[in-house]
Amino acid sequence: MASRRQIKNSEPWRAVGRIEAGQSITDVALFFGVHHSVISRLWKQFQTSQTVVRRPEGGRPRVTTPAEDRYIAVVAERNRRSTSTRVASMVAAAIGKTISATTVRRRLHMNGLYARVPRVCVPLFVQSRGAQLKWCRQHVNWTVFDWGNIMFTDESRFALQPDDKRVRFWREQNTRNRPENVTEHHAFRGGSIMVWAGISLGYHTDLHIRVDRKFKVWIK
Repeated sequence: MASRRQIKNSEPWRAVGRIEAGQSITDVALFFGVHHSVISRLWKQFQTSQTVVRRPEGGRPRVTTPAEDRYIAVVAERNRRSTSTRVASMVAAAIGKTISATTVRRRLHMNGLYARVPRVCVPLFVQSRGAQLKWCRQHVNWTVFDWGNIMFTDESRFALQPDDKRVRFWREQNTRNRPENVTEHHAFRGGSIMVWAGISLGYHTDLHIRVDRKFKVWIK
């Protein structure tokens, strides 16, 4: 099946000449690697107006130049957590031309930048990484019986006013795990509750909930 590319500027008259020489529209479309409808419209235009010059395209003219489009992408990459409205104001101040936030989003999409939620991680210091690796190497040969004598406990804090994750930033596709696209999360805002429990092989503790506000209450 022929691809749906546009015919080049130097090819319309050649296509018309081939049709006048007796070739079919389908054969001409296959020769130039375009869709059948492209050659069909071209032939109808020639029969009507005796020309193959493309008519001017409608719509509003582009507000920005290619160089300004690249500058918009540079501003967004330098200020990844800025909104499109903020990027538009920064670009307008630099180039002396008013552009809309919608235009900024279109240009950023053309450059492969999209607004995405940052990946959240807990920062792990070098000492912690080294200690965890050492612990894993010491216990790599443990059997099921060995692990059956161990109880694992953990606690989780749940914020009563968590982040709604509406903060966006500009990044390329498939770059979610790059350091500049990750947000470190250290603490919760507002009130919170702490949940604690422990598990072992064939056993688990009761779930304990601690309300961490004015009154510190343990609920079993």
